[in-house]
Amino acid sequence: MSLAETLNATIDTDLQALVQRHQVCFESYPIWHVPRGGGKVAIGYELDLIGTHDHPEHPPKPGCYECRPVREALMLIARSILPSGDRPSQYSIEPFDTAIHFSPRRKMREDIVLAIDIVHRGAFDGPIDACETRCLREMEEKLKALGARPEHW
Repeated sequence: MSLAETLNATIDTDLQALVQRHQVCFESYPIWHVPRGGGKVAIGYELDLIGTHDHPEHPPKPGCYECRPVREALMLIARSILPSGDRPSQYSIEPFDTAIHFSPRRKMREDIVLAIDIVHRGAFDGPIDACETRCLREMEEKLKALGARPEHW
């Protein structure tokens, strides 16, 4: 095994441990644009990475110090799944909202969410194209390979 392969395997193992520790799930949604003429157009995707606190000492509060490890883990995972190379789509990791999220899908557990937007590199208001859809699928497959689960743990 080459040094690069060894490093990649180590990084993947570390990311898999973070996925397990924070019970990382993911969901995706279209990003909608309302043109001046009315109606709505799906112009890209939002991919949400969702993690929870690992045995907090206190009940989590929005933005508390116990949220930091969850946010940092989600950021590392997000950066690892972004597609590389020059593509007609672009990806942006949204600033953290410091809220604690609750969803019946995850039995109302106390979640932290990190959003990744997948949109056109050029004109922002064009409809979803094959590149955006392919990039979303690639990111979801990378998440699954790390042990993250669709929608709930």
